[in-house]
Amino acid sequence: MPRQQRGRRQQPARPARGLAAPVCAQGGGDDVLVRFSVQREVKFGEAVRLVGSHPSLGNWKVRKAPSMGWREGHIWVAEVALPPGTALEFKCVRVKGEDGGDGRWEDGDNRSLVVPAGGASSLSVLLEWGGEMHVQAAGAGEELPGLEGAHQQQREREWERSRSGSGSDSDDSWAPPSSGGSGSSFDDSMALLPQWQGKELRFMQSNEHSRDRRGVWDTAGLEGPALHLVAGDRDAANWLGKLEVVKKLLVDNAPELRPSLDALAHAYIYMQWLATGAVECVEGGGHHRPNRHAELARSMFRSLEWVIGEQGHVSPAVALAGRRLQSRLPSFTEQFTQSVPLTRIRDIAHRNDIPRDLKAEIKHTLQNKLHRNAGPEDLHTTEAMLARVTANPGEFSESFVHEFRVFTAELRDFFNAGSLTDMLNDVRPGLDEASAKLLDHFGWVKGELDAAGEGADQNKLIDVLHAATSVRALLMSGLSSGLRNDAPDRAMAMRQKWRQCEVRAEDYAFVLLSRFINSLEYQVGVCCTGVSCQHVCGWDGWVGGRHATGKATPERAGGLAEGGRLLAAGQRAEATLQQRPAPLPSPPHRLKATLQRLRRLTEAYSQLMLDAYSGRAAAMGRALGLEVERYMVFTEAEIRASLVFQLSKLSSLLIKATNICAGGSPWDVVMAGSAEGLLLRVPALEPGCLDAAHGQASRAQRCTTAGAQDAILLVQGATGDEEVAALGPNLRGIILQHDLPHLSHLGVRTRQEGVPFVTCEDNEAVAWAADSLMGQRVRLEASADGVSISAAAAGGAAANGNGSSSKNGSSNGSGAAARRPAASAGAVERVRSVTVVPLEEATVATAGAKAASCGELLRLAAACSTAAASAATAANGSSTSTAIMSAPDGVVLPFGCMEAAAAADGKQERLAGLIGQLEGAVAGLAQAGGGGSASGLAALDAVCGDIQGLLAGLTISQQALQRVAGAFKPGATVIVRSSANVEDLAGMSGAGLYDSIPNVDSGNPGALQAAVAGVWASLFSRRAVLSRHAAGVPQEASCMAVVVQRQLAPDLCFVLHTRHPVTGDADVLSAELAPGLGETLASGTRGTPWRMEADKRTSAVTTTAFANFSKALLPPGGPAVVTAARWLLPCPPAVSEEVRKGVGMRLLAVAAALEHEFGGAQDVEGCFVGNDLYVVQTRPQP
Repeated sequence: MPRQQRGRRQQPARPARGLAAPVCAQGGGDDVLVRFSVQREVKFGEAVRLVGSHPSLGNWKVRKAPSMGWREGHIWVAEVALPPGTALEFKCVRVKGEDGGDGRWEDGDNRSLVVPAGGASSLSVLLEWGGEMHVQAAGAGEELPGLEGAHQQQREREWERSRSGSGSDSDDSWAPPSSGGSGSSFDDSMALLPQWQGKELRFMQSNEHSRDRRGVWDTAGLEGPALHLVAGDRDAANWLGKLEVVKKLLVDNAPELRPSLDALAHAYIYMQWLATGAVECVEGGGHHRPNRHAELARSMFRSLEWVIGEQGHVSPAVALAGRRLQSRLPSFTEQFTQSVPLTRIRDIAHRNDIPRDLKAEIKHTLQNKLHRNAGPEDLHTTEAMLARVTANPGEFSESFVHEFRVFTAELRDFFNAGSLTDMLNDVRPGLDEASAKLLDHFGWVKGELDAAGEGADQNKLIDVLHAATSVRALLMSGLSSGLRNDAPDRAMAMRQKWRQCEVRAEDYAFVLLSRFINSLEYQVGVCCTGVSCQHVCGWDGWVGGRHATGKATPERAGGLAEGGRLLAAGQRAEATLQQRPAPLPSPPHRLKATLQRLRRLTEAYSQLMLDAYSGRAAAMGRALGLEVERYMVFTEAEIRASLVFQLSKLSSLLIKATNICAGGSPWDVVMAGSAEGLLLRVPALEPGCLDAAHGQASRAQRCTTAGAQDAILLVQGATGDEEVAALGPNLRGIILQHDLPHLSHLGVRTRQEGVPFVTCEDNEAVAWAADSLMGQRVRLEASADGVSISAAAAGGAAANGNGSSSKNGSSNGSGAAARRPAASAGAVERVRSVTVVPLEEATVATAGAKAASCGELLRLAAACSTAAASAATAANGSSTSTAIMSAPDGVVLPFGCMEAAAAADGKQERLAGLIGQLEGAVAGLAQAGGGGSASGLAALDAVCGDIQGLLAGLTISQQALQRVAGAFKPGATVIVRSSANVEDLAGMSGAGLYDSIPNVDSGNPGALQAAVAGVWASLFSRRAVLSRHAAGVPQEASCMAVVVQRQLAPDLCFVLHTRHPVTGDADVLSAELAPGLGETLASGTRGTPWRMEADKRTSAVTTTAFANFSKALLPPGGPAVVTAARWLLPCPPAVSEEVRKGVGMRLLAVAAALEHEFGGAQDVEGCFVGNDLYVVQTRPQP
């Protein structure tokens, strides 16, 4: 392979695969593990690959070569297992994107390596980009040397070459070696600043600062803050002028001095580009000392603090953008607002104990520049100068070096770039004794960590993380009171220090978590192959020990401090775990639930950043003429540089490990079965999605098959209320990319239709299983033993759904609707006027199966209560006892009331005509095939909308409304529910197909009338119409009764299947439970509920999953939702194994009673109110 040519110099940036795990290519048992490592800073969107003459290195094919994993310090690592005696050649290649395109090879000849034939079990191959290679062998039981210490020497050698002008091709020839040493916890201020992306910085011996500007300021199509900033930047050359532009946006133009989210987000993006040099600052003429900058910063700080305090609790995005924007403002403490700040550099420039050339460089590069036009570039230049004068101890006088260090520290303070330790020392004088001790503790544990270096264990990292989080909580508590309108300058300056400490503590937590994750990966392996249950028990202490600590303030939500708390339990929790005689009951399940909730929190936070920055950065970056990568990857860089990225990475790693420890899988089977079809990706399950997705089919598939094809859908998101049959006859299987309650409406419908349905929250697992097969014909196998997705056998018969087979694969999934007979609506008896009858009098013919079963439940509950009272009297003479079950009372408006109300309003003929049009619209869709065309669906929606509008406007007599209200206590809250003649049947459950309207005031006639009419209208929603059509039920045959029941205030809701829904075992029931209202389960709120299985023969109760919902729905009288920390702990299933067993035993008793009463397996919805178990609804289980 020919030697590659040197590429042009490029500025450093975080890599595209930032903090990725090191690649590990597997080999045989006798192979030698070779660890390749190289330090290289790359641009956004780039990675490093290891390419060579061996198959494990791609056989010189870049696209097949392994990507190296990124570690802190821009160290790239790959581990490859090679047979002893292997001789190979290789090089490192810098590539763009995941496909390895546009490779740029390191300079020099091909590298050569011979793996020792014996005596070595592992090798460390330390590479200098385009330079030397150092190989060190380790025998059995010996450890390879640490990476950071070895690469520190490499940085020092590159630094020496850059100073001597020897021509390193480093991305940043001014990047000095780390001053923290190999064991530093990386508190150094410059390590936390964004990488410099501007023009190359130079030392000058005369005034060579240019006023020339190169740029594009295209304001076409811009408006609002983007227009203001781009136009302002065009007219502002230096940093001071640009700060004035930002100040005008955030303060002068802001309503009541409170900037909007739009202004905050644009301002942060712009200020970040200024801080990195992406937007250039040049001399602007005149002399403006740094005190001018400080005054502007104070004005902006005031407005930012006001808006964070007043709006941050309702808009996390405001808190996010406002806090991060603060870190880009200069300091306005007294030392920088005085008329002549930063004078020390003037004295340094006139010293007589330094060479003339260096004196000239300091004067023209720093002194004159700072006093005329200070800017972010000056901080980077100063850091480079400091590295230069300290590189060779003794080269310059100690007093000079000391003064320059002091000046550098002052400049860092001006740019708010000092270390966290220094910043905390600044705020310490104003703290009380307890708070000061908290800072002392942080300093002590941090010092221990620094002293331990790379040998620091995970407990030390967690100790420091815990201490840093506690310090941050202290700071946020002090900031929570907000900024007074009349706060004096000195108070504001101190508040700025507190704010900067709080933000810097979050940045430091990012570094600590990075080290922790690297340590964890080293301990258990990237793929968690070395994980054990002992590891998992220890992690449960780290992750769960403090998950309910502290109040979730708006600022904490904005900064994800709660996420940090989830991971900062410390040694106390671990010691508690070690004292237990046995592990916690089901620790992997408990830990997994916490981790999944944390991962969803990180996803929500990442989406917050995407929404706030992505579109704005792209529009403003294009207008300013920046390089495309500067604005296209801006948000990605922000996410990867945030604490949330480390939390996401950690949660994913630990979830994978807990799955392994629990003997489980990231896959979850909702409906077991097998299916074949084209694997297609869709964002959601909605009519027409199959037709829209068929363009993804491979060319070969489109050429060999004409017309609509069977499909297995990979679905990005679902609500749990989707209608399966309405998606068309070619749906064969569903793969959902997030968890969903098994017993949700969608789960029930897939079982009814015979469509295999699996879920998986692990995006890596989904990508590994499905990405390479997208657009191809695949086979999905889902059972209690696991899930597999593989290429379908060519030309073979396709076994689908319940095991039937056909050459064309036409008999599974929604095709199951074709196998089962058409559902029958059954005979109905209609009343001729709006009538209200007690629920106990409802029959299937007069009010539908749901109302009839609710009436039967009331009778059964009364019998249970009588039996319990009799048993209690016989046992102890008391009639007080808990019955097996209770049921809510209510009334029903039977079939015919809807039509009678329409007749009373003179709309009966209009209703009949619209229903006739509906049949025609549905027939047109059927002729179009599948889910129908967009125009066909639009026509159907128009007719459905007309019918629903008519029904929603019907009036009900005051007499009927008074009879409904009279059935309940005055002021009672009721729920108004559907009971159609085409739901809750053995062949058609209709679960969730029609509306239920909760929280209705029974004493409010208007609200009650609107709710009843709303339920009538839901009979003709698009998905209800399509569902009936798929089931073969004529639209005019459908009828709707309305059930009105007392609404309960549940502590815990449940959905129960008395026959196991996945295995079909009639002797095992399956239940899912969640806090609050049942809508969390039935409609499929994203997440996992508590899952229990109970054996009817042995009464054994097993908890198979812990709840990981992020919120719970509560009844009226409280907040609409509460956070996990609020409801998780006191909820019964979380208390103990004994409580969970007690819940399971009660569900067993209810299951036995319902199966006996209704004569078969039941799909049950119910709840616990205090100690009472209510069954709200039961229907035949599909």
